[in-house]
Amino acid sequence: MDSQPTAKALHNRINANVSQLLQRFENIMATATVDNSSHASTAVETYQLDVESTALIRAAEDILALTRMMKETWLFGKLDTLGEDERDIKRREKLEDNVLAVQKAIEERGLLKPAE
Repeated sequence: MDSQPTAKALHNRINANVSQLLQRFENIMATATVDNSSHASTAVETYQLDVESTALIRAAEDILALTRMMKETWLFGKLDTLGEDERDIKRREKLEDNVLAVQKAIEERGLLKPAE
């Protein structure tokens, strides 16, 4: 994964996928509720249902691919959809200061002996 997705790109892709799912489902329901008795119209409706259900499956597969990609980037630490606000930066800096203070106290008191 060379280029990492931005939050806006992820939201746009999610919105597009959800709208595709909804549109395809609406099309299936609209086609299924038409009451025709001729063989030709039944054949056309069957074909439309096949096309719409295939497109619905494709949209669901795209959502699954998106979630997989998001999980992979999250696991490898490259997913930054939220970013850090000022509060997060201060909290992280305070945590780093606390870690350094604990490390210094351990080294000064000789609580941890180096591995030999």
